[in-house]
Parts: sequence; C-alpha cells; structure tokens
Amino acid sequence: MIDPLAIAYPEGVAASLDAICGYVHLPALSKHIHEVVLAFALYQGLFLLGPFFGSFVSSYKTLNERTRLNFDIHVVSQVQCLLILALALPAFFDPDLQDDHIFAYSPYGGLVYAFAVGYFAWDSYISIKYIKWFGPGFALHGVASLSVFLLSFRPFLMYYGPIFLYFELSTPFLNVHWFAGHLPSGTISETVQLVNGILLLVTFFSARLVCGFYSIGRVAFDAWAVLDKMPLWLPSVVLTSNLSLNCLNIYWFSKMIKAVQRRLNSVKAGTTAPDLLTEEEDVKGHKME
Repeated sequence: MIDPLAIAYPEGVAASLDAICGYVHLPALSKHIHEVVLAFALYQGLFLLGPFFGSFVSSYKTLNERTRLNFDIHVVSQVQCLLILALALPAFFDPDLQDDHIFAYSPYGGLVYAFAVGYFAWDSYISIKYIKWFGPGFALHGVASLSVFLLSFRPFLMYYGPIFLYFELSTPFLNVHWFAGHLPSGTISETVQLVNGILLLVTFFSARLVCGFYSIGRVAFDAWAVLDKMPLWLPSVVLTSNLSLNCLNIYWFSKMIKAVQRRLNSVKAGTTAPDLLTEEEDVKGHKME
C-alpha cells in the first residue's frame, strides 16, 4: 500500500537521512522522518491548545495545575488513539505485509508506525518535562515504548503493527471515564458512564489481555522460525517488553474488577458509588497504551 504523505518527503536531504538512519540500523525510517515530526507537532499543538478546549468546561479554571495538565494530556490521548486506530485499520489488509511476518516493509505501514513513534516521542518529552508529577517510571515507560516502536524501521515486525496498535481499543473509553470523573456532575450522564464502563472492561480484557497474550505467542512462533537471520536481542526485547506490559495490564484489570464490585455494593447499599479508578490511578491512566 502507498504512503499518502510520501509526497511531502524532503528529497533535498534524502542522502543525509539515508546515511543517518542506515548508521543506526533503521534504514526504513529515512522515508518517514517527516511524518514522525508531523505527528509530534500535531500532538504538541493539541497539548498547547488544552486551555482552549478546557474553556468549554466551566470547571477547568478551578482545577489544580496537576489536574489541568492531565486534562490536556487526555485530550491529546483521545485524538491520538482514535487517529491511530483509523490509520492502522487498512494496514491489516496491506498485501505488502502478508508474506513475511517478521521482515516485511510497507510504505503505508511505515506511515502508521511513524505516527506511533511521533506520539511516543511526545509522550517521552511530556513525561520527562513533568517528571516531578509522573515520576521516573513513566519517563522510562515512554522511552522504552519509543525504542520498541522504532525497531519496526529495521524493518522488523511491521506486519504486527496494526495488531499491537489495536491494543489501544480500550483507550477511548478510558479517557471518557477520566473526563466523566473530573467534569461537573451531569456533564456526562450516568447511563453513558455505565455503558462506557462496560465497554472499557470488555475492550480492555479482549484487546489488551486476550489478544495481547495471543499476539506474543504468534510473534514468538514466527520469530523462532527465522531466529538465525537476526540478532537474538531483537525478538527478546520486543517479547520481554510486551510480556511485561501484559502482566501490568492484568494488574490494572484486577483493579477495575474490584472497583466494579465496590460500585455494585454501593448501589445495593444506597450510598455514593466510588469511581471506577482512584485519582492516583487516573493520573497513570494516560500511560495505559
């Protein structure tokens, strides 16, 4: 499949980009550098427009600085997850990626990964800039995610790109949940919140846990068949990273189930229902990608 943004490639610096990307063993990245920069600029622009979006919410100015920051981040996250899901969908049917699950390259697949890399570059930047609130763990998470997605430009595992990116299927519902918990009461109806909560649990379980562990198995099987054609560290890094993330997702899902149980018990008792996630967990929520 073709890359619709290839027309914007800076031909004047092509030789330099090819040399630099070849030197760092990411040769396919040179054709998509401009898309990484575009994605980063898009997400940073949305982040800077956070106060503008917040102006439509009466309580935005009353929020403390940390919560306003999280509001702005969740706006970016919502746009990013919807955009990347839309971009990744055609990649499932990209004929250039079907014959070789490990080393295949596609111009369109490169576009999709470029936007993912652009987001994680932005995420790393924000996590480091506000490390006093997010802590070093989230900065390391952002940098690690950025590094893993960059490996696709060797090229490596580009076939699995749309599968990995569709782990994001639960993120729109996670963001809606966060907004519902921080906007004025009644802004998002109880019915919408209930439906959203159910969809969050269903998509989180199916996309992140079921598909997550299944995909790890498929990657391991495919990589084993061609292990002699690549350095051992390459599949090891990707598999270890994804396995660690999936184990973390089990922890998050168990917290969600316990929160649902608390909510049901509160409804039966006629008391105020607790939020699906605590404030501390909400701050971490934008990292669940």
